[in-house]
Amino acid sequence: MVSLSCLGMILVGSAQNQLTIDATKQPSWLLRGRGPFPGSATPGHSGGLPIRLELLIPTGGLRSDETTLVDFVITNVGSEPIALPASVDQNIERTDLLTLWFTSDAIKNAYLRDDQTGLLTRIEVVGTSVELYGYKNAPRTFHVLNPNETIRVHASSRVRLYPGRYSFTGHANLARVSRENTEDVGTADAEPIIKTLSRPTP
Repeated sequence: MVSLSCLGMILVGSAQNQLTIDATKQPSWLLRGRGPFPGSATPGHSGGLPIRLELLIPTGGLRSDETTLVDFVITNVGSEPIALPASVDQNIERTDLLTLWFTSDAIKNAYLRDDQTGLLTRIEVVGTSVELYGYKNAPRTFHVLNPNETIRVHASSRVRLYPGRYSFTGHANLARVSRENTEDVGTADAEPIIKTLSRPTP
């Protein structure tokens, strides 16, 4: 197994046709809203982004912080090569941004305390699983994914989960970012999966 670290990415080659991107050490905990929701018609399909997205979550015990690690598996199902952002370095000037996250009833509600009233208010945010960046003048911040080739993104969910049996759905959103605006390139959904999670062991 060969590792390569450059410009904030950690790439681990595990097979000839598969590249693993380890994004578990992203520099900060990012919060995003529960959108943008994918524009694909049904789970398992994509819109404007010719990929098949699969979500891998282990069955079993949660970690001590009530989270679990997740993997996103991306396969090019189109007929042409596509270039996907592959850097986890947030300090580069981003031109392409690939966001991967999941939704599930297992996600615990998040709350903020109002400074004036002292009351707790539920907030509609989840921790981002991973955001991958690409920089137009740095080709190595992109990975060219040929037809039928696969990338595996190893990510930290950063989301507290309830133990029990729940459904999870993975989502992908590719955006092109400039100083003027952000343009959505395409989206994809994974097929829902059912997983049973257990309480952390003391």
